[in-house]
Amino acid sequence: MTGWSFGGVTVNVGGGFTRMRAMIAETTGLDPVMIKAFPTFGMLLDNGAALQVAELDQPWAWRVRTCIRPGLLDHITTGTDR
Repeated sequence: MTGWSFGGVTVNVGGGFTRMRAMIAETTGLDPVMIKAFPTFGMLLDNGAALQVAELDQPWAWRVRTCIRPGLLDHITTGTDR
């Protein structure tokens, strides 16, 4: 990549996500940890839909369809949200 090192891209993208999460937290009042986790779960749901996991009788597909239990992210605190 001309003019960019992978490290530079990582720093810029990471900084952009940090600013985006801060803006969402300020606007919505949601917990920053939940905001950080949301895109990950969203990608999992998108992939599960694309793979049609509801129609698969496989252990890994069952786990993708399992409801997220309350308190899943309780072990993560704002102090460790880096």
